[in-house]
Amino acid sequence: MPQSTRRLRSAGKLEVNAGETSTPSSNDSLATTPGPLDGPSVLAVAQPATTVLQVVKPGAQLPGLEAPDLALLRKKQRRLKAQAADRVSSLPNTSPEMRNALEASLIFAQHEAGSAVCIDAAGWVLTCAHCIGETEEEYRASPTRWLLFYTGLAVRIECRVWDAIRDLALLKIIAVESVGTVLRFPFLRASTRSPVLRAPIVCIGQPGQDDLESTSARRTNYPFLEISEGMFRGMIPGADPHNNSEIGTLKHDAWTYWGHSGAPLILAADGTLIGLHSSWDDKTAMRHGVPHEAIVAFLKMNLNV
Repeated sequence: MPQSTRRLRSAGKLEVNAGETSTPSSNDSLATTPGPLDGPSVLAVAQPATTVLQVVKPGAQLPGLEAPDLALLRKKQRRLKAQAADRVSSLPNTSPEMRNALEASLIFAQHEAGSAVCIDAAGWVLTCAHCIGETEEEYRASPTRWLLFYTGLAVRIECRVWDAIRDLALLKIIAVESVGTVLRFPFLRASTRSPVLRAPIVCIGQPGQDDLESTSARRTNYPFLEISEGMFRGMIPGADPHNNSEIGTLKHDAWTYWGHSGAPLILAADGTLIGLHSSWDDKTAMRHGVPHEAIVAFLKMNLNV
């Protein structure tokens, strides 16, 4: 876990004991493949022309998971299912847009804390690059993960594009634990414009279970999915919005904890995506994220939208 005096990531390999686009203008699934990539910061995994979604029978051994990781996934899955109704009732309003934002949010299921959001019905998912790997070597060594929706639905993703400078990663759902075929996934649209200063926002993400501020080993007892409210606090003056490698250039004050990296920042007024939480400044306690401008450019380049 990086311990910079200025930039602290909000996701890392937190040890948890297992003891117990601008998105499409419509809900039509994308059929495009990532376009050409520019710059040395972007690393792409070759994408097949089509992706066949693997369906795994509920309760079966999940591909790519050792026993401890599977046990932790099941623990998180049970907790999410038990708390699903509470998460719905904790939304700041009852609008269909806010309910959709919750349904499109995901958390990482293994020891690595982290959050993500589905941005297309075909199963394209967006998170921070450092949630997949802090370095190219880490990313390439383990490009797949299992994630969980708030209902406990488990999906396996494969990283297709990893951009260390923007701190964005584009993931594709390649498997789902389900009794039948899942044809569409809930997804969050990107806002059509950048937010105005002090616009109310909502953050939906995974707070880590280990209390990293304690001098002794302690648990936080946070739920695996937390919904918090705050405001958009502007941008870092003079910063390049496309360079979020050291700290996110977007500023906000919604509550977050270790594990929230990749969590969607949602405009409360209409339920659209305006950023991803990524980091915080330990001198000011300001939360930071990848801004709308960087997300829109990244998706236009890699999803041709």
